[in-house]
Amino acid sequence: MADVMMAEPSSSTSALTRREHLAKTFEAYRAELDANTETRERLIILSRSITQMSKKLIFHLHRGATSGLVARAKNIRDGKGKEKEIIANFEKIRAELGSGESAESFWRWARPVSPGLEEYIEAVSFLFYLETGRLISLAEVQKGLSNPQTEEPYVVVTPEDYILGMSDLTGELMRYATNALSTGDHETPLAVCEFVRTVKVYFDGIPPYQLHKLSKKQDETTRSLVKIEKVCYSLRLRLIEFADRPDILRQMASRALDDARGDEPAGKDEE
Repeated sequence: MADVMMAEPSSSTSALTRREHLAKTFEAYRAELDANTETRERLIILSRSITQMSKKLIFHLHRGATSGLVARAKNIRDGKGKEKEIIANFEKIRAELGSGESAESFWRWARPVSPGLEEYIEAVSFLFYLETGRLISLAEVQKGLSNPQTEEPYVVVTPEDYILGMSDLTGELMRYATNALSTGDHETPLAVCEFVRTVKVYFDGIPPYQLHKLSKKQDETTRSLVKIEKVCYSLRLRLIEFADRPDILRQMASRALDDARGDEPAGKDEE
């Protein structure tokens, strides 16, 4: 009887210990989930900020892309300043993920960052095209998003992010071509048409099962290319017919431009 009486407190203490252990365990789970949720929300906020700033960079570039050489050069310099402000947000993302952590840390949080990254790639590729007339490479994009001293990437630019960002670029090039035509520039639309056609050919070679998001973007690329081709076709004909009549040529170019804009869906609103 005495032995039984002695065992009861031990059993009660053991049960209490197990309850405390479970309570502490689930409290730790809750704290980890709350921390993960907060991290995700901060990354989403940073990604949205990058998206907004990238859109503003694109609009800034459009405003000066068809200006004279001096104004265009200043526009590009100012655009590079805006690009640095965007990169500062990628530095914040790296700090949020923790400097020196393993690569798994980034892949765990890649999805909230991806929309802003794609928009940035679209903006920086448009800036690069205006400056050099060629397509920026994946390595060049990654270098721009890496620490210049240590070469450690702030974020990892995947081939998927790169291709999707490049696919969005074609819409901006279509607008650039039509804007250039409105200023009397007959060479830019032809050069842009050839460039977009080449990009589309390469992207058409990517199987849909490897990058399912690309198929919808390729539909938009096709529409942009068709609009540019219509403008260029009309421009070629008018150049042959009215090469010695610049006044009539401007009228025909304006008409072709109005037709192209009439077919264009509403663009992205400026944030």
